[in-house]
Amino acid sequence: MSFANIIGQDRAIRVLHSMLEKDEINGAHLFVGPDSVGKRSVSIEFAKAINCEKKGFDACEECISCSKINSLNHPDVFIIHKEKESSFIKIDKIRDIIYQASLKPYDAKKKIFIIIYAEDMNEESQNALLKILEEPRDNQIFILTTSRVSGLLPTVISRCKLVKFGLLPQAQIQELLIKRHGFSEDEAVLFSHMTLGSPGMAVAFKDKDKIRERDKMLNDFFFRKRAMFREEVCDEKKYSDLKESLQMLLFWYRDLLISKFTEDKTIFLNMDRIQEIFSYSARFSAEKIERDITSIINTINYVKRNINPKMALFNMALELERQ
Repeated sequence: MSFANIIGQDRAIRVLHSMLEKDEINGAHLFVGPDSVGKRSVSIEFAKAINCEKKGFDACEECISCSKINSLNHPDVFIIHKEKESSFIKIDKIRDIIYQASLKPYDAKKKIFIIIYAEDMNEESQNALLKILEEPRDNQIFILTTSRVSGLLPTVISRCKLVKFGLLPQAQIQELLIKRHGFSEDEAVLFSHMTLGSPGMAVAFKDKDKIRERDKMLNDFFFRKRAMFREEVCDEKKYSDLKESLQMLLFWYRDLLISKFTEDKTIFLNMDRIQEIFSYSARFSAEKIERDITSIINTINYVKRNINPKMALFNMALELERQ
């Protein structure tokens, strides 16, 4: 792949092309934008363009450097992220970056350090990284990606050149899913609506069978009405990812509320159940749906903080039952 194959981030790529043309790529760069819109992919393409042996403004995809970066096997390109079992990027990883940055590049023009979800660094890790961001060498480049800039220290942000990424239009995601990921047209329509401008999320939703998870959540917390069933289903272990499953439930209630004010079907997320949405929304007031949305959002926040998920689900079920 190269910059030419990145879809929907033309503004960000123009900024990076300008940096390459003017040779203003030293120091640190902060890629800011929503989850799963291409920040990681563009980071890797930027690294390839910087170290490409043909010295153009894009990766040639043919030289040894491009090949090594494509295979994530380049000795001078480092991709850093938190471990699955950890809640943050550990200080040891940052210390390793500092050590590696103190060494000369092995076989590239510049050493490149890509920190994925930089907001996952805790304050200690960010302060440790700050020391090297303040005095970067000419032969090293830092790329930090984030979907939550509020999670970064102002001192870290101030040391970086900001590059903004945006959500993709639904039609663009739909085309991408069909041409590159083998989605059927019906799947592409559904997932391009459901993932709110994020192609990476659309692919992940299909891979994780999120429609099945959504339907399970709807069966447990919307279609079943008797409280005696609620206690049986309030088990967080039933869902592969409880937070994401609750997000799917939130999407459903969002569509119920939207249907109160418009019949424009292009703005709905659950495109495969449009008729049901209009049918069921007629049974509830807008005020009731708004209260339910608040309850689901509160439950998502409890789950994020790991505050007794089973009790959170049970309390949400009771709230959803109330008229």
